[in-house]
Amino acid sequence: MGNKIDENAIVKNYYDGNPELEWERLNGFHFEFEITRQMLLRHLKKGSVLDIGGGPGRYSIYLASLGYDVTLLDLSDGNIELAKKKAREFGVNIKAYSCDARDLSGLNLGEYDNILLMGPLYHLFQETDREKCVAEARKHLKKDGHLFASFITIAAGLLYYLDVCPNELIHEPALELFDYMEIDKSWSGTAFTEATFINNLEITPFFHRLGFEKITLFGQEGIAGPRLTALEKAPENVRNLYLDLSLRLCENPQYFPYSPHLMYIGRPVPSFPLEPGS
Repeated sequence: MGNKIDENAIVKNYYDGNPELEWERLNGFHFEFEITRQMLLRHLKKGSVLDIGGGPGRYSIYLASLGYDVTLLDLSDGNIELAKKKAREFGVNIKAYSCDARDLSGLNLGEYDNILLMGPLYHLFQETDREKCVAEARKHLKKDGHLFASFITIAAGLLYYLDVCPNELIHEPALELFDYMEIDKSWSGTAFTEATFINNLEITPFFHRLGFEKITLFGQEGIAGPRLTALEKAPENVRNLYLDLSLRLCENPQYFPYSPHLMYIGRPVPSFPLEPGS
């Protein structure tokens, strides 16, 4: 789309300005966290985790509490400081460093059994930058390791308005998002901050080109996406019913449009070049 702005700087400032916001976003019961947590437990290999773009450490701290050896990386210094504080509060040990996910060369990292990319691919406008991000992760993934990568879906904006404030859509300045939905393309622009909303049809081919074999792809909110606010405040028995249904259906591509986030889980293809295009 020929963007001239430095979206990376804008995103860093956004998260530095209020790191507590992302921590609080997953407080209490959230379908995104519960479904992702259960899918992680199904597919994580034992051992080590590199959480690239892990924000203030919600998943890092949870996995460290289960005994995983966790290293957290994030673009935001504010997120890293909050993650260290929260780790102390929860009594777990994590290593945490600030860096750009497109270049991890200065950190002297080793190889990991699992790598999480649950943030960086939301915010990189250019596909070449998303490729760099995945290629950097792959360099540090063991040959039999698993990659977990999240995206904001092209339907996420619509789902937000339907759930939270349907009347406000008439004031949305980025209605061109719907032009991209109409032609099955991803869109990048200004939302809660600079963000990329991915067309789910692009995800599996993207990772295939970069040397990964798909294990699964699933909706991180399942079928609850259009009514998250009401369902997350519903009585526990109601929540559990929708959580069970969402877990049963989250890997079915027919229901991907119900989820604001999708996660790809894959493994590296042996003997694939580590550098894109090499």
